[in-house]
Amino acid sequence: MTMQSDCSYIKSLYVTCNILGFLPPHNLGTNPLPVSLRFKIYTLCHIFLSIFVFFYSSFGRETYLYDSYDPTVGITDKIANVTLSLLSVVLRVFFVFWNGKSLKEFLNRAYEISKKEEFKCFSPRYFNLQFIGFNCYMVLIIGFDGWVWNSTVGFRIFRYYVGRSVMYYASNTVVFFVSHSALIIKRLFVSLNLLLEDELGKILGCKKPELRKIRIYYNQICGLCDNFNKIFGFVILSVIIFTISYILNLTDLLLVYAVRKKEIKGFTYGNDLIVLSILWMLTLLIFSFFLAHSCAKAVSETDQITTICFNYLNKISTVPKNYEEFVLKEEINLLLRQVTIRRPKFSAAGFFPVDFTLLGFILASVTSYIIVSIQFIQ
Repeated sequence: MTMQSDCSYIKSLYVTCNILGFLPPHNLGTNPLPVSLRFKIYTLCHIFLSIFVFFYSSFGRETYLYDSYDPTVGITDKIANVTLSLLSVVLRVFFVFWNGKSLKEFLNRAYEISKKEEFKCFSPRYFNLQFIGFNCYMVLIIGFDGWVWNSTVGFRIFRYYVGRSVMYYASNTVVFFVSHSALIIKRLFVSLNLLLEDELGKILGCKKPELRKIRIYYNQICGLCDNFNKIFGFVILSVIIFTISYILNLTDLLLVYAVRKKEIKGFTYGNDLIVLSILWMLTLLIFSFFLAHSCAKAVSETDQITTICFNYLNKISTVPKNYEEFVLKEEINLLLRQVTIRRPKFSAAGFFPVDFTLLGFILASVTSYIIVSIQFIQ
């Protein structure tokens, strides 16, 4: 697998988000200038388009569809529509108008660290396969969604959901970018662990390890985690709120029209709607899992530093034989104290940690809402 010593492989993903009006134009390693007025106007056009799509779809659904919907499905559909539209707006406002320069600085810091020869665990090929797979999957599921609804209620009704599909793809592309930003931090920690093993391995060769640069690199990568939380924290919170509302809507849709066989505009749905609803729910959970996995693995890599340090401490005499051993023990203990005190963490704007417990939080929230909504399904 091809490896390279920097994180510039995400350029294609960044450019895609830039075209969609979410991320300001930037070349890694260049001076992070404030977002230009031209791009702010470009982003405003995307924001107004999202708002127009929201009102257009809301008008169409109220006029032609909600009268035939079960009340609970109508309510959750409105909530999902609002949260998706808000997410589309919030992402652009945060990345372009509020944190544009901070985002560029974050990427530059990650790039500068990853360029160092010690960090060589980035795989462009692996990322490219993921990016191609992501786009192919999104095209397939959006196409299947369009086929199911067009073959039943027709385009006359489905046209009020076309904008939803476009915004959903755009928003998930940004979630994909956020996940890979956390994955960059994780891979930097992986490289740092390998470097630490190499340096401590010098002990067996009677050479002096250089642990000071390990501490410096560790502190710099932890700084990236702090910047990540500042830039992406509220965005992650918005994504989770949207995910919960959308899964709730899909669950209601599944229970009422696929399981109980109720009609929409005279059409009865069966396995096609069951498959579609499950696919959309799995998609939302997969993206949430990918985000949680990237952040959790970045944190877990710091545990390896502790393990490596203790393994080598056990190889040194309890009572140092000479001044060099004394200094070495102090260096390792200093690194251990730094790892203990300066432990990285990822959070959704401080409301909850972004790790594997995130999936439990989503499922628990959805389950609670489903239990309540079932009572009102007619």
